[in-house]
Amino acid sequence: MSFLGKPVRAALLGASLFAASSMALVPQSVAQELSADHVALALQVVQAAGAMRGFDSVLPILASQVTDRLIRVRPDLHREIAAAVEAAAIKLSVRRTELDGEVARIWAKYFTEDELETLLVFYESPAGKKFSEVGPQTVAESYQAVDRWSARVGEELLEKSREELRAQGIEVGN
Repeated sequence: MSFLGKPVRAALLGASLFAASSMALVPQSVAQELSADHVALALQVVQAAGAMRGFDSVLPILASQVTDRLIRVRPDLHREIAAAVEAAAIKLSVRRTELDGEVARIWAKYFTEDELETLLVFYESPAGKKFSEVGPQTVAESYQAVDRWSARVGEELLEKSREELRAQGIEVGN
């Protein structure tokens, strides 16, 4: 683990929690004022951006968790439980459009129709399509770069601080 890894991760987590809590503070009247066209445009942008790909595994993960939970209660019925959960998950898969709609309303809440039009043009462009494909990897690699940089600079900061303290006649250990 890098020297500043935990603080950096904590800051990122804090920022994401702040963003999530800020979303909760938007008045309900804003969401109610969104037109159907505005939300439909937002859905187009969300789809073009590939913003929902990360959520494709939610229902399979939930199905696995439910299967495990029920099998713990009745391990003797593991085949029947697995089949029943799979059948129920397939039936519930049509509800994915609810999630897409909720995400689209969030985007519509924060972007005007003009801004969404601009985003749609971008995400439908070659650069936008590439961004929607490699953006998540780019962000992940950027966080890795932050970890590597913080490790190097954190160790250097520690050593320089020790040197400064030694120059003042203060020893703080290795």
